[in-house]
Amino acid sequence: MLKKKMLRDIKSNFAQFFSIFILAVVAMWCFTGFQSDVIGGRRAMSSFAKESNLSDGWIYGSGFDNKQADKVRAIDGINDVQLRCEILGKADEKYNTAEIWCYFQNDDIVTRPHTVKGADFDPTDTDGVWLFEAFADIWGLKVGEKFTVHVMGQDIEKEIRGLIESPEHIFSCASSDTDTDFHNIGFAYMSQKVLPDEMRINNEIVFTCDGKALSYEDDIDSALDGGYSFIADRKSIDGYNRLVDELNQHDSFSYIFSFVFVAIALLVITTTMKRMVAQQRTQIGTLNALGMKRRKIMLHYLGYSFFLSVLGCIAGVVLGIYTFGRMMIDMFSEFYRLPDWNGGFDYKSVAVAAVIVLVCTGAAYLSCYQILKIQPSEALRPATVKTAKPCIFEKLPFWDKLGFTSRYSLRDISRSKLRAVMGIFGTCVGMMVMTLGLGAFDTLGFVRSWYFDDIQNYSSQVILADSCALDEAEELSEEYDGELIGMGLISIAASDHPVSDDIISCKLSVTEGKGLFCISDTDLNTEDLKEGTVALTMKQAAKLGLERGDSVYWKTSDGDKWIKSEIGLISRHPSITGITILRKDYESEGFEFKPQMMVTRKDCDDAKDLDCVSAVHSMDDLKAAFDKTMEVMNLLVYFMVFFAALLIVIVLYNSGNLSFNEREKEFATLKVMGFGSPRVRRLISVQNLWLSLIGAVCGIPFGKKILQAMMDSNGDAIDWPCSIEPLTFLLSGAFVIGISVLVGFMFSKRIKHIDMVGVLKGLE
Repeated sequence: MLKKKMLRDIKSNFAQFFSIFILAVVAMWCFTGFQSDVIGGRRAMSSFAKESNLSDGWIYGSGFDNKQADKVRAIDGINDVQLRCEILGKADEKYNTAEIWCYFQNDDIVTRPHTVKGADFDPTDTDGVWLFEAFADIWGLKVGEKFTVHVMGQDIEKEIRGLIESPEHIFSCASSDTDTDFHNIGFAYMSQKVLPDEMRINNEIVFTCDGKALSYEDDIDSALDGGYSFIADRKSIDGYNRLVDELNQHDSFSYIFSFVFVAIALLVITTTMKRMVAQQRTQIGTLNALGMKRRKIMLHYLGYSFFLSVLGCIAGVVLGIYTFGRMMIDMFSEFYRLPDWNGGFDYKSVAVAAVIVLVCTGAAYLSCYQILKIQPSEALRPATVKTAKPCIFEKLPFWDKLGFTSRYSLRDISRSKLRAVMGIFGTCVGMMVMTLGLGAFDTLGFVRSWYFDDIQNYSSQVILADSCALDEAEELSEEYDGELIGMGLISIAASDHPVSDDIISCKLSVTEGKGLFCISDTDLNTEDLKEGTVALTMKQAAKLGLERGDSVYWKTSDGDKWIKSEIGLISRHPSITGITILRKDYESEGFEFKPQMMVTRKDCDDAKDLDCVSAVHSMDDLKAAFDKTMEVMNLLVYFMVFFAALLIVIVLYNSGNLSFNEREKEFATLKVMGFGSPRVRRLISVQNLWLSLIGAVCGIPFGKKILQAMMDSNGDAIDWPCSIEPLTFLLSGAFVIGISVLVGFMFSKRIKHIDMVGVLKGLE
């Protein structure tokens, strides 16, 4: 009997119950979708690290030997130890003089490369090179072909034995790029025996250990007598840690979006069940009088939310894993090279599904409890009609000047506060999500303009060949009225005796200060760098606790001493983090200036054939490459707009539907009094419009804050200031209001058919 009653109730209240189902689906869809790539990604990273025996620690120095490696190996808790030489080289000019990280080693114990095609890495093979698969694929390089890399003044040409991937380079980005472009970045493994004897220098000791690598720093310092530069752990390896940050961000998103839709589901369940139980007061009293226990009746009403939320969670899990989750993995696999990255599922999804079901069922319980505890004799009688009281809005000084529709709507809002809260909260969240999605487009355009119009104050970028001598570069710069730029990797700290936790790996940019390669301050205004000082990027300064006027210490990747520099400017850059220094100051520290590129406002197409030039990029080329890598934003915007629209439709339709059902007698009475269907529909539409306006205004400030939090969650290597245009707020608000108006028209047919039935109900 109760099962049939449940089916009849669901049919007669289909819109509200279907909304509960959809909200449960979307909540789990968002959660399992984000969690699918997070769980799968973390499993793949763990498997990749285990398969390759990824290092736990990296000891950097100017030259290590086997004796020092044995001393590190002898430390209790340290397991595998290996010497190697890591040097940044360049590919041939025909490959854009791409940056190639070269690893020369005589062992294959720690951080073994993963073979994609060809033979496994053999450290005794002096005729072969093992090349990054993504770089080889984009340039059409095959196993068995010759490849030349320019490193340490040597042109090393070897046969490609295999195409590989490495956990140290899950993420790769060239120093001149804002994001991943595999045309310009790669890495290669070779035997150390390919180098002349005098060049076989080990600048790294990599090791695995029990526990945290940095906890062994004192023991390592004692074993090596301080003969090293610094120690790093996996958190310092950007090629590995960038994906860790990305997955952590997705993990946060999964909970945030799920919470939003569950919160809306609670409001829908509370209002729906409270109204339905109130309407069935007499039925409940009859069932009680016939001997049915309250516990059974309570379970019957809890079953509505329980079964709908369970079905919704099951559907959401399936959709999350096989649609959104798969799409996320496919998209991010274009930027991160991680073998066997598939969707994942674990106990968290089951636990969240259980919480959603429990919360939905609990909301139904609270909605039903007050009425179900009434005695049967009292429940059989109609509920006492509430005495009409003046609403709070009637105290407004301009109340008497308001029209009938306004006063009617304000009274209804005052009497149905929960329904009003649901409408305001739902449209507030919808406005927030819509602003978040469309604001991502604005932010992309703002960063694009900041980067290409303000920072890059030039029209051509000339990439210099690795063999380009300084005098050749200076002649080229003079001919084209350009500025030479040098790039390199450095470590920075707040003191000259830092511990590893206080060291940040970043980039060094060396400029000539001619105003073509500009520096932005924290307000994003370009500012000249004062001689004798350096510019330090904002996030790194904050992490080190440094301000303008303080001293920062830095050292090159192959250097053995810390250099002290005064911070003349706290700067911001969308993707290059670290220190910017003038060439004059760089050379005064004893370094030889080695420019990687020249920038100019002139057309440099005729420079492509010069021996000292490997590639020429126009500003249009650079913008096109930037736009290509930012296509991921499109998915974010579509995702936000879709869920914002779904959320607003569900909330406003349910609010209007509840309002219609609760006021059906009133509407029938109004029609008998001469109100036409359009005017009655206007009562619902006006109220929805008011609630939408209030919700939209409340949602305006939250969109920008959450968008900035999303941008900041990308880690310290990315600094994107969020910017949302006023037009975006207007479009988002218009979208919310537009849906509100459209929802009002959904009730046209029901209002037209209220005539006879409504009048008869009103006369009872």
